Amino acid sequence: MNLSHEELMKQNYNRSQPGADSRLMDSQRKVHPKFFVDATWLAEHLDEVVVVEVTRDDAAYQLDQVRTRKHYLEGHIPGAIHLSTDELGEFKGYFPSAEAMAKVFEQKGIRYDTPVVFYSFYARDIMYIASRMALVAYYLGVESVYLLDGGWQAWERGDYPIEVGEVTLPQVAFGRSVPKYPELLVQTPEEVVQLCQAEPEAKLVSVRSWNEYIGSNQGHAWNKGVGEIKGALYGGDDFLTNEQGYVANPKEYQPSWEAWGIEPEDNLILYCGTSWRASTCFFIMKELGYQHLRLYDGSWYRWYLAHEADPERFPIQQGDPR
Repeated sequence: MNLSHEELMKQNYNRSQPGADSRLMDSQRKVHPKFFVDATWLAEHLDEVVVVEVTRDDAAYQLDQVRTRKHYLEGHIPGAIHLSTDELGEFKGYFPSAEAMAKVFEQKGIRYDTPVVFYSFYARDIMYIASRMALVAYYLGVESVYLLDGGWQAWERGDYPIEVGEVTLPQVAFGRSVPKYPELLVQTPEEVVQLCQAEPEAKLVSVRSWNEYIGSNQGHAWNKGVGEIKGALYGGDDFLTNEQGYVANPKEYQPSWEAWGIEPEDNLILYCGTSWRASTCFFIMKELGYQHLRLYDGSWYRWYLAHEADPERFPIQQGDPR
């Protein structure tokens, strides 16, 4: 199946997103955010946090819309430092060691007790690329990790000031042993198999589009094979964000989660194609009070490669399993 990026996006995102009035965040709740902040809150607290713009570099994969380091230098949120996704590993690869990732944060001037707001350009097929970098910060032990709801477009929409050129901070020591939450990341297909054997109550949750889930196509041009990890439940990414790129009201997706047997008290392992969309879902679920969450780093991309080598140990499903 060799569909182009444009054909895949047209197939997978053919259902309309919730309207602009569907928002997770109450615009009046700005005092004690959990994991998401709005542009108004950020504008009022710029001097209290470190802001990180996350972009990709000019890599060989395509997204509908994107900012790169070049765009960051041309204009960014005042005081924002820059972080490329490639600094924490190739986009289809596993995260590097916790120590290596903590070193990157040290070089950026971020300690474990630094409040950090991550943001990136919003695009529906990958939501917030900032989420994956924010998840690393949370995994390592940064105590206050936030995402800018709506991404860069929300800042522009509010007509807030921008700054040109690069911002850097002095290098610091991270200040604690890492990772704080070693159980959060499940990296390889073999680790998933072993975890599900040790914890049979664990539920795999696919944060992919419906057409990806049932195996109509592979989702992104770089993925191989169609289908889903056998036994995975459908979490979906179709309605997590509204038409303006803000996280949508839970009424848009939580009833579907419940119908699939995904409950706040469950032991959940989230994944998607390469763990980017699943990272956004991780923070949405954390915001809503889901407590027992893990991220399967290798996601479908690595699972299918393992399936090709050993289909019995790494089985897949196709179609609607209900």
